[in-house]
Amino acid sequence: MASDFRLPPSLSIYGNEEIAYDILSRIWGKKGVFTCTVANTLTSTIPGISDAGDTPELTMFTPAADAELLMMGRTVCMKGIPINPGGIPTPATLTKAALELSGMPYHIVNGGTRVKPYVPCFDVGGECGEKITTGRSVKNVRECYEKGVMLGESLSRGYDFLVISESCAGGTTTALAVMMAMGVVKENLVSSSSPKNPKELKTRIVMEALEAAGVGVGDMADDPLGAIEAVGDPMMPANVGMIIGAAKNVPVIIGGGTQMAAVIAAAVRLDPSVVGNIFQGTTRWLMEDPNSSMSRMMDAIDRNVPIVYVNMDYSKSPYEGLQAYEWGFIKEGVGCGGASVAAVIESAGRITCDDILDKVHEFYRGIMNI
Repeated sequence: MASDFRLPPSLSIYGNEEIAYDILSRIWGKKGVFTCTVANTLTSTIPGISDAGDTPELTMFTPAADAELLMMGRTVCMKGIPINPGGIPTPATLTKAALELSGMPYHIVNGGTRVKPYVPCFDVGGECGEKITTGRSVKNVRECYEKGVMLGESLSRGYDFLVISESCAGGTTTALAVMMAMGVVKENLVSSSSPKNPKELKTRIVMEALEAAGVGVGDMADDPLGAIEAVGDPMMPANVGMIIGAAKNVPVIIGGGTQMAAVIAAAVRLDPSVVGNIFQGTTRWLMEDPNSSMSRMMDAIDRNVPIVYVNMDYSKSPYEGLQAYEWGFIKEGVGCGGASVAAVIESAGRITCDDILDKVHEFYRGIMNI
């Protein structure tokens, strides 16, 4: 552990602090690259499952719009920006602010979308996912995974660390299904972009999906890719592969919330050697969510995969749409936690949460025409 490394107030750690400090000290002030894998699953169109769009149908546009917002600062595939019911803006606003402040390069990976973003993408051969209740939800899993490994290896050659993230509406439900198929969790611990987490609905859909796939809880403990094929979403195989490909060479920050727990669980099961070179990067909002438990899930996956979270606070923001994050809306997504953690790391702590919030306000005013 580097004795001269000190954790700034902008960041906090959950879990194995020794491993977290070791990784942080190795990448402190170094150059990273950010990736966001966009994907669709028809699971998000089941009424009540996802709030990552103003209506269930609009959730099909959210990943593409998030990618466009990151790359262009505006959306082409839809009018306006992705919002939750009630007008709360996508977490891509925070991701964009963190990336612009840090100057970190970023790439979009198309894991399998119904609505294709109008931006350059790495394509891994995926397709839009079916509803998990079919029990056959993801096509081309092996191809997407293997191309993900290649992409992770390739990107790791040019940078000191990678941030791997996602935008996939409905993904907490697919994550729960994959983790239950693997036996990582036995109960619903995943979060929601709404403070009213529809836990009963998600659990019912997951149990229907497992039954349709002929899979009992824990039956696929040793076959994570099989679990993803049956009840996952197309973001997963690409990101699992990228983690494994990159972590051979450089540390990896897995940016995201409870959706990415399934990805971490699959990566750790497929290649245990990644442990010690990966941590989850997320937000204080997710860690403090009373309706989910990232910490309990990570304890169940592997206690040696720490969580580093950014202490963003929107309570003093003049904009109600942003204040809503403090009321339990959104919490995470589009790698906003990972990008923010990475901005602090790249700047060796010079970029603070206040700096990021100022940039969010600037960006928010621009896109909302305030």
